[in-house]
Amino acid sequence: MSTPHRFGTAALVGRPNVGKSTLLNRVLGQKVSITSPKAQTTRTRVVGIYTGPNEQIVLLDTPGHHEAWSPMNRSMVRAAEGALAEVDVVVLLVDLEPAAHQAQADRPVLSVGEEVLLNRVLQEGKPVILALNKADAIHPAWALPVIEAWRAKHEFLAIVPFSARTGLGVETLLAEIRGALPEGPQGYNPELVTDQPERVIVAELIRERLFHHLQRELPYSIAVEIERFDETERESDGKVQIFARILVERTSQRAIVLGKGGSMIKKIGTEARLEINKLLDARAHLELHVTVQPDWTRKPRQLRELGLPDPS
Repeated sequence: MSTPHRFGTAALVGRPNVGKSTLLNRVLGQKVSITSPKAQTTRTRVVGIYTGPNEQIVLLDTPGHHEAWSPMNRSMVRAAEGALAEVDVVVLLVDLEPAAHQAQADRPVLSVGEEVLLNRVLQEGKPVILALNKADAIHPAWALPVIEAWRAKHEFLAIVPFSARTGLGVETLLAEIRGALPEGPQGYNPELVTDQPERVIVAELIRERLFHHLQRELPYSIAVEIERFDETERESDGKVQIFARILVERTSQRAIVLGKGGSMIKKIGTEARLEINKLLDARAHLELHVTVQPDWTRKPRQLRELGLPDPS
């Protein structure tokens, strides 16, 4: 008897910086969601499409669930929570390493933020898989009290320790997701790995380099818009012309992004171009311009223009 084909959608949810984007990129085998050591790097839902022999899984990488004080932060939380209603299964990611240390010190394993997020996830009534990231960073025995603490809160469909960085346990996690999906044919061309246009991913790759090089709160006050994406020479000469605008909120921030004598913006552009070349399999000519838009993170209209959900 042949194995039935399954098709469905899974939301990757979790607190900021627990490895959702790293997991998505690991599963797809290429970068479609940017990563950074800084929390709240992902601002909107990123769709990844994994096609296996007997399944096609649409994976939604969502912004980290956090307290939302500004309109932009409310918009990010709305994007994360909006995904819960649309999916067949929720994959709740938790950073296993600090949780294990909490357990070893006989302190509460779940943080207040994790308790809030779990309750929010359970409100949707969807099956939930608990995915414990960074299993490679601790002794396997240390995971047991963490598993027990979470199991006491809810009867999860499955609990899977894994490592998004090394790939440990990722196949097991995919198998559990597959088992939660309904039977059905593929919904997307199997060659696709994301439904995001290339220009959107290009903007995100530029923003990733900004996050990497800029300190403190400045990266959170920055957005990237692609003003022109010219592919007229792509087939004939392998060239793509890209003109991008970097938005900041203050003149002082613009000076930091530019750097002394333009050194910072040059470094960011050089590194982003290398990533863009790999994405497009072409030679990108990238021009970056920095524009001051006062308080853009607090303006709902500006947020909508940048593809963020209405924060109201």
